[in-house]
Amino acid sequence: MDIRVGLTASDLRTLNHRRLSISGTGPLLVTIEGETSVGRCTFELASGQAISVIARDSELLISGLPNAGGKTAKRLQVEAKSQSVLVCLPGLKREGLSGSPCYRGRLELFGRGQMVRVALVTDLDAYVCGVLASEIPASYKLEAIKAQAVAARTYGLRPRISHDADQVNVCDSYLCCQFFSGTAAGMAANHERAIAETRGQILTYGGRPALALFSSCAGGHTESYENCFSDPFTGRFPPEPIAYLKGVPEGKLPSAFPSEQGMRQLWNSAKPETADAWSPHFRWKVTLPDRALEGHMHHVVDELSKNPEFAPFIVAPRSAQFGHLEKFEILKRGVSGCAISLAIHTSRGKWVITKELAIRSAFKNPDVKLSRLKSARMFFEHRYDKLGLLTELTIFGLGWGHGVGLQQTGAEGFARAGKTYREILSHYFPDTAVEKV
Repeated sequence: MDIRVGLTASDLRTLNHRRLSISGTGPLLVTIEGETSVGRCTFELASGQAISVIARDSELLISGLPNAGGKTAKRLQVEAKSQSVLVCLPGLKREGLSGSPCYRGRLELFGRGQMVRVALVTDLDAYVCGVLASEIPASYKLEAIKAQAVAARTYGLRPRISHDADQVNVCDSYLCCQFFSGTAAGMAANHERAIAETRGQILTYGGRPALALFSSCAGGHTESYENCFSDPFTGRFPPEPIAYLKGVPEGKLPSAFPSEQGMRQLWNSAKPETADAWSPHFRWKVTLPDRALEGHMHHVVDELSKNPEFAPFIVAPRSAQFGHLEKFEILKRGVSGCAISLAIHTSRGKWVITKELAIRSAFKNPDVKLSRLKSARMFFEHRYDKLGLLTELTIFGLGWGHGVGLQQTGAEGFARAGKTYREILSHYFPDTAVEKV
């Protein structure tokens, strides 16, 4: 079964490319469609040779083809001449890769205005292989990796945000879908075995592919879908709940959890009794002095207010100004302790930020090299001087990521305890079934 994967630019934020270079680890076949003088023709590109593609008014301009000079086309296909050859995109950057990303399958390119779009058409399990290599360590227990393989295969067939308008099933960015940094020439043994032993299996609910969300570490308790995500079609927050994406505990938690008191008890516990407590990301803290907060938070919140993705979740005070910082207060929490609504009290009024990703992003701070908080499952400690002015804020947090669905470190913890991948999936996605696609 094939899947169409939209390949994003180096920033992972857009499917639009200003220019693409294409080469192979061996000979490639380059097929031009819609070329005005010929209609359709195929060229062979030798190993080590590369072509370059740009777009002008939705038409592709191709240079570097052997003995052909420049060519124009409506569409372009590039595929390996043999199964052992990978198609590569020199100049494209991907996290975790020192060189160019390479792929097993066929590239299809077309123009959209002055930009180039590219889709990888590949076997579903080749895609899953790339996701596993990007998302979960091969050193994890096999049953944890098998759970991730089923979730990844399912997500490829049903992403949270539809890419139908982009002429692909899913994209390769973790900012939108799940991370797929390419297909390595070799596959880790545990990844290969996990794919083979779950071949064709996906999660279903009501006979349809489930929304198989996952993140790194839940910090003791997963979160419910409606407390983290907006409706992908209307943008409404909170969206309608999803029955099988309800927050579940990862083990034994304090009776006061998820109140701040319970979160403090869990954070300070010497030996938390949860499946993910072994992870170095289970608990964390960040300390921000007043100069770092005052120097950046106003600017960051202002930028978020201008961003269509975050603007609906930021409410300014009547003054619409950001005064001196006084206090941070979580107004509403989810079942995992995740902050759903945060108040930032300032001398010019109270700013309210809703939704976990917006809250995490508001703490971006170059002074401490912080792009955003690891999670929104957090509580605060404030320090003030003798005049009552805020001098330091310490943020104590649990876990890494949004915390909805499968948790990779929790899956590993359960696998270490002898749970099977089906039991792990049943824990994180209750009432779903594992079925063949």
